[in-house]
Amino acid sequence: MHHTLAGEVTGPARAERSDAPEQNKEVVVAMYLGNRLAMVCFSALALAWACGAHSTASTEAAGGKTAVQVSSESEIPEARQVGDAFAAVAKRLAPSVVRITVREVAERQSQLSGPQGNPFAGTPFEDFFGRQPELQPSEPRAQIGMGSGVVIDDKGNILTNEHVVSKARDVRVTFVDGKELDAKVVGTDPKTDLAVVHVDAKNLQPAPFGSSEKMQVGQWVIAIGNPFGLDHSVTVGVLSAKGRYGFAPGQLEDFLQTDASINPGNSGGPLVNLNGEVIGINTMIAGIGTGVGFAVSEAIARPIAHQLIEHGKVVRPYLGIVMQTLTPALHQALGEHAPEKGALVAEVEKGSPADKARIQPGDVVIKIAGKPTADSREVQQAVLAQEVGKNVAVTIWRDGKESEISVLTAELPGETSSSQNRGGGQEQLGLTLQTLTPDLAQRLGVEPSTRGAVITAVRPDSAAADAGLQAGDVVVGIDRAPVTRAEAAVQSLRAPRPGGHLLRIQRQDRTLFIVLQNPT
Repeated sequence: MHHTLAGEVTGPARAERSDAPEQNKEVVVAMYLGNRLAMVCFSALALAWACGAHSTASTEAAGGKTAVQVSSESEIPEARQVGDAFAAVAKRLAPSVVRITVREVAERQSQLSGPQGNPFAGTPFEDFFGRQPELQPSEPRAQIGMGSGVVIDDKGNILTNEHVVSKARDVRVTFVDGKELDAKVVGTDPKTDLAVVHVDAKNLQPAPFGSSEKMQVGQWVIAIGNPFGLDHSVTVGVLSAKGRYGFAPGQLEDFLQTDASINPGNSGGPLVNLNGEVIGINTMIAGIGTGVGFAVSEAIARPIAHQLIEHGKVVRPYLGIVMQTLTPALHQALGEHAPEKGALVAEVEKGSPADKARIQPGDVVIKIAGKPTADSREVQQAVLAQEVGKNVAVTIWRDGKESEISVLTAELPGETSSSQNRGGGQEQLGLTLQTLTPDLAQRLGVEPSTRGAVITAVRPDSAAADAGLQAGDVVVGIDRAPVTRAEAAVQSLRAPRPGGHLLRIQRQDRTLFIVLQNPT
């Protein structure tokens, strides 16, 4: 199953597990192999050109002919050393990279038969068509999905993508030596698309983490995984860019971009440096064969994995401020002595840590814990790097002066989805909400002044999906009452209501009403 985040080629697509029908797999694999063959031929031509460009030439005085001397193997030691480095990394990490196979059970479907399946029912040709058995529900069909993962400790914990295991009934892990083990899901984090599964095994070889922050654009990287079910495939490229974001509203994004080939089945596999250290977890592609792939950075993945292993969930700190990036126009309006970079505080949540520390709307956040913050995204990342219940130094600019304020962080409210906040035995609604900020509103194409809660995820088999709700919809009202924060919206949706909940939705430039039925 392969899909794009936005459903169009304009947005990167998740490197989904390859659970397409077998006949389609053959076509896809053939296309993939053909593309790879073309790339190999192109590489060979490029190498031949490079050798020719570095060859020596001498002109014969008599005939004016040019004698070309091709470089010998001793003259290209660096290229050979780079190739040896790739091979060494692939060999070293082979025991640490695994194939993850998941089994999902599809919903029961009714088979068309009897009068409903007879196109000639009620006509003289009814008997000619033949009698069919009565309408019967079909048995649930098992669907197989596939992805990758990487062993991160010697206790059997394996890091992968949340979308690889989110709907799994059974999880099985296969190592490079062919050993297969049952696995259980330890915890998942949809906001970063990360998950940890565990196997009972000894003598595992974990892959070490490196530093994604120390990586430089243009350095070599290696992607290892199981694209299209082709186990332990190794592809090589460079780090194309760092800090990519803006693909999924409401998600916590810090992606590494690479041209190392990533395809369906690579999801959850490691992106490593030449030291064989994990600097990212392969997650998305912009389309098969485009050479544009994305990995969750180690800076995000490592602490999330630790929390999932320790607590089975992720607990995030927050300050309670709504921010917007300081633009040149805002900087000019604030005065000539205002900082050129930072995050302008647009709103302070009443009773929040920021409110208790007396941070005010109009303040400009320029540092968190002594680290400069250029925009609202960097402020968010710096806050998320702190611990819940700990004091953090927030440096602000106010009325021409800088000051440092100590803020005691608290746990981010509304972090769990409504499907996890069940009340009175209510079944899951299947959506996740986040309070709309000015930056989010701008990215979603709605008015910056809009108040509400943005839907960041919708489960395919949920009441929310059946109602037609979509990720990116902004809930501005529930049951004719305005919505200002995600926490209040979740509380309203948890309460059963006769006839369901009436949601007022802002979808880009349209406003519409949708009825969200109480799950049964």
